[in-house]
Amino acid sequence: MQDKKMGSAETPAAPRKRDAERTRNAIMRAATREFSLNGFSGARTEKIAAQAKCNIRLLYHHFGNKKSLYFAVIEAAYDDLRKKEAALSFDLSDPLGCLEQLLRFTYSYFENNPYFEGLLRAENMMQGRFVRKSKRVPEAAAGLKAMLSDILVAGEEQGVFRPGIDPVNLYVTITAQSRFHLSNSYSLSALLGVDMRSAEWRAQRLDHCVEVLRAYVCAGADAQPVQMCHALHQ
Repeated sequence: MQDKKMGSAETPAAPRKRDAERTRNAIMRAATREFSLNGFSGARTEKIAAQAKCNIRLLYHHFGNKKSLYFAVIEAAYDDLRKKEAALSFDLSDPLGCLEQLLRFTYSYFENNPYFEGLLRAENMMQGRFVRKSKRVPEAAAGLKAMLSDILVAGEEQGVFRPGIDPVNLYVTITAQSRFHLSNSYSLSALLGVDMRSAEWRAQRLDHCVEVLRAYVCAGADAQPVQMCHALHQ
């Protein structure tokens, strides 16, 4: 009899846990949007709670305060990018193909995750105030740097890439290629008379970025002149 009573008393625990998880996820989604659009200072926890359809007290129950919520959002945003990068399958027998795959993924990721771009902009306006305090963000990036180093070593050993390419500089270039036209699309579109928000222009931009990447890594390679390097992926 005692076992039955204990069992019946514990049954509601699982639904309560699921409800708490749903609420936390809803708060995170709403907070990601709010912080991305308005930055840390401009974001309002009242708006986040309203968008998450929860009581403001629940928000503070799950996250403690606005700073902790923002910190959780920043870490989760980087976690998502690193998780999807880690899921890419690279064939080191085709190092140029690996770099193109990474570029195409990064380009697509920024385009399909505009709130991530907004969070980066907000954090940089604060001079990296919160991301500098994170252990998870740089630890996760260590895997990315190791992966890029392996690709570059493979390319150099096969004579496909020129020697001495720095993986950090290369990733900064890939990220810049993937972000700059998004963060400046309105001003550059007006300045240059093109619609940088159109799917057609962005597809052409990606082709251009791939060509720039190929030319950079292949230029001066011992066994593969840049023209042959291009021909491998036509």
